[in-house]
Amino acid sequence: MTLPADYVLLANAKPEKGFDLILKVAALLPDVPFLAIASQSPRDEAAQAAEAAGLANVTVIGRTADMAPLYRRARAVAVPSYRFRESFSRICIEAQRAGVPVIGSDRGNVPLLLRSSGVSLPNDPIAWAGEIARLYADAAYHAERSRAAKENASRYDGQSQRRSLDALVAATRTPVLVAVGSGLGNMLHTTPMLRAMARHLGHPVDVVVAEDHARSLFLMHRPDCVNAVYALTQTVLRRVYDTVFVTHSFGSARMPFTAKRVVWSRDWDNFSPARMHETLFNLEAAKRLLGIPYGEEDAQGYFCGDLAWKAPEGALIGFHAGSKSGNWAVKRWPYFAGLAERLTAKGLRVASFGLAEEYVEGTENRTGSTIAEMCRAMLDCSHFVSNDSGVMNIANALGIPTLALFAPTNAATRLPIRATAQAIVLQKDCAPCEIKDVEGFMRGQCRCMEEIGIDLVEQRLLEMMA
Repeated sequence: MTLPADYVLLANAKPEKGFDLILKVAALLPDVPFLAIASQSPRDEAAQAAEAAGLANVTVIGRTADMAPLYRRARAVAVPSYRFRESFSRICIEAQRAGVPVIGSDRGNVPLLLRSSGVSLPNDPIAWAGEIARLYADAAYHAERSRAAKENASRYDGQSQRRSLDALVAATRTPVLVAVGSGLGNMLHTTPMLRAMARHLGHPVDVVVAEDHARSLFLMHRPDCVNAVYALTQTVLRRVYDTVFVTHSFGSARMPFTAKRVVWSRDWDNFSPARMHETLFNLEAAKRLLGIPYGEEDAQGYFCGDLAWKAPEGALIGFHAGSKSGNWAVKRWPYFAGLAERLTAKGLRVASFGLAEEYVEGTENRTGSTIAEMCRAMLDCSHFVSNDSGVMNIANALGIPTLALFAPTNAATRLPIRATAQAIVLQKDCAPCEIKDVEGFMRGQCRCMEEIGIDLVEQRLLEMMA
């Protein structure tokens, strides 16, 4: 049998694996060749179904022991598993390892495997036909999908899988839960400690978050450091652990964890922004109470999920003009719109991130998304300018060169410990008032952010960019 070239490949011709859908798609694309493998069902049945539908562009072959040549000749691979829920779908990763774009169902584990590298579609022949047609017609689109496919497959190499399995086995032997919360900054200030803890224990730990922000658990997902992340519910309180370590940011409530040992950071000391950086406080608490060693370099080990920032080709300056409300609103610098006007006049792109109400006039509007969506969008930034806020800590954890503006809060203990994070700090006898005038700060009386001029911020930003 002569096989077609540059085809759409279906690795299993069983109806529950989506062969019925592929026949409907093939009917919509008579000029596109399709190759189906009858790997777990009779070849004659599949071939007769294609013939009965009058489809001359569908070829069915029997089971093959070597899939590599078939992947290499494919234009795309289809994984339309709707009636059969895939628990992993190795076909996705095998095809992507060969650089072949994958189109999959929106069921089971398939959309998770294709989240950043493929396309997951509903059970709709027209939608499938449109995506396949684009992969044939748009060479640049196909090349980008191929690049993303190879990048995604690299995460599933044999060595990585062995490390993950070893870590899972180790975690079952010595289960450890770390309780953190509740603001975005508080969460990210625990990440260097979590990294150091996982390295010392030899396996990832579990994390429970008393979250302030809906869907913020994304920030703590890091497979090499964190095994699982939970919201604070009765379910996690019933899980059995050897050790539960409760960080200061979790709060003062004594929750009834189920563990042989529960260690409370607040029994050792209370965090104060006047005395020690929050990142160092968490590392030191783990050292004093659990014997977790750390060095100076560990204090810079922030992470934001499993995202990795790479400097983009062009400049895009991200802004976060907001902060928490209430007395924390005094951290907001009032001149972001003026800075945006100056930067855009120089031909620079500027974008706003955060809540919808934190949009800065004259910038690209990237506000109003979920935290996970915002973090991924921030990867486009070459630099970031922000108030002292949770989003500032996200920019730092991603590794984006960040310029933070401080007046009422203490930069010495709030600015992330990283060379890429710089601060403009108002020098004034009463600053920072969160330490020197606590009552005034709590009443929201401070107006010192107004004294940080646009000229200074623009100059420092341009120096960073240079």
